[in-house]
Order: sequence, then structure tokens, then C-alpha cells
Amino acid sequence: MSQYSSPVIITLYKVGKDGALQFYTVHDRQNTLDAPYALCTAWRVGSGKERERLHRFATLADKDTMTRRIVAARLKDGYKVLYSFLRSGVSVGLDPARGSPSSEGIPLTGSIEGTA
Repeated sequence: MSQYSSPVIITLYKVGKDGALQFYTVHDRQNTLDAPYALCTAWRVGSGKERERLHRFATLADKDTMTRRIVAARLKDGYKVLYSFLRSGVSVGLDPARGSPSSEGIPLTGSIEGTA
């Protein structure tokens, strides 16, 4: 039986060079048949067709690390947080193994934590 995983939904957006809105969403999923933890990333331009990718993980710490890396990369690419829902216990910006700030994590700022 897998450890309880708190819900995470983060939606990011940016205006493309052509002026079209681009959306990128990261959210966790229930466990899959082949992995106890899963994370879905989805992206679209404007109201176009959404594409998604499912990532599977053996540990909650691996899923948490990937969540922080994905969001940090999108923020670096110019995306801004449109919406986030981070239930208490999710360690965005923290190293899940040590419970301390991670050097590669998302800084704990109002832009992530304050939008829920």
C-alpha cells in the first residue's frame, strides 16, 4: 500500500511571441497499474487541443522532486503561476528527504504558496 500523496495542481501561463496564451498544467494522479505515484503534465496554446504526458514514480520523493523541477523550468522559461492548489504536506521548494530548502527547488514565495 502506498503512502498518502497530497493533491497538487499548478497551472502556469505565458504570452507567446505571436501573442497567443500558452498554458502548462502539472497535477498528480492516482497510482497507476505499474507505479504507486503518477504526475501528469499538460500543455496547450489558447483554446487548442491539449497534449499531456504521464510520468510514473516508485517513490513520493521522486514525484515531488520532478514536480519542483518541472515548475522551476517553466518559471525560468517565462511562465507565471495562474493557479495552484497545494494541500499541506506538499514540499514544493523543500528537499523531501531532509525537509529543508532545496538548492534546485522553487523558492517559497507568495507566487506559488499564496495562489491556492
